Amino acid sequence: MDDSRLEGWACDKAQEIMLREGFRLIRSARSGSNTEIRETTLLMARAIAASLVEASAAHRNPAAE
Repeated sequence: MDDSRLEGWACDKAQEIMLREGFRLIRSARSGSNTEIRETTLLMARAIAASLVEASAAHRNPAAE
């Protein structure tokens, strides 16, 4: 994956994660449960980490596009 395609993919992925996981975090914050907020934050962190691994793999292996 060339740099311009990687940049576009990263922007799309970031938007997807923030829409999905950010909404969950907002709902957790409204509930006021610290445990739920921590769990939701961890889910967001895992989604971000998974996208970084995916981007790294795609960048190293252009045939995997």
